[in-house]
Amino acid sequence: MVIDIDHMSKNAKSYRIPGSEKTLKAPMFVYRRRLELIDELLEELLCFSREGNIILVEGKRDQISLRKLGIEGKIELVTHHPLTDICENVAATGKEVVILTDWDRRGMILEKKITEHLDHYGIKIQCQLRRRILSLVQKDIKDVESLYTHIVKLRQIADPDYHYNNTDDDVFI
Repeated sequence: MVIDIDHMSKNAKSYRIPGSEKTLKAPMFVYRRRLELIDELLEELLCFSREGNIILVEGKRDQISLRKLGIEGKIELVTHHPLTDICENVAATGKEVVILTDWDRRGMILEKKITEHLDHYGIKIQCQLRRRILSLVQKDIKDVESLYTHIVKLRQIADPDYHYNNTDDDVFI
């Protein structure tokens, strides 16, 4: 898809897609590159998960979102039981962990507490994955549960021929 530069809006900060009423905040290549980077991160998260490592999330909707994205491994909820119990159980597995709490104030505080507990047990935490995901989506969405929907929308923008059929099919293959 080619962006029609001659039909850019007056403020020059949005771009109109030819033949569409949609306007974008950035040129198409930005959306395509962001989608590529997100796909790479999802692949890393999928591999991490398949190795038997653990992903920690705040709630069921976060878990559902990751499942829809094709993440098959162990995804643990951290808000339904005391943190000390959760961290003891995780430590007993000896597996590595990714903490995917929301990127709001509460999520950041929770991530810090979990990190402190798991550090105490000597559990390796993959902080880079969370930081990279945050850097790509933080301006658009505020929580993990919105990740699936965000990626579907991004795919629809970056690839107009992509047709989401609203089933439980995985977005990430």
